[in-house]
Amino acid sequence: MGTVVQFPPRSVDAADRAEAILAKLGELYRRRTKAKEDLPVVLAQLVGAGETDLVLEAVRLWGSGEMEPEEVLELCQSRAGC
Repeated sequence: MGTVVQFPPRSVDAADRAEAILAKLGELYRRRTKAKEDLPVVLAQLVGAGETDLVLEAVRLWGSGEMEPEEVLELCQSRAGC
């Protein structure tokens, strides 16, 4: 039939590292999801404030895939002084 292969038990350190990595991935995913939700609102506010050049650049960077939504959001916030 088949052979059962016994694997050595994981050490506590390996489990802790795996949990830390998963927590970090979860946080990155939450940041990206939140940025995707927040970016259109921020862009609309910037248009209302007359920052059309910044909005056009942000839309180009986001739409072309040159920058991720959280990076574009950070760019907008830093340039607009938010």
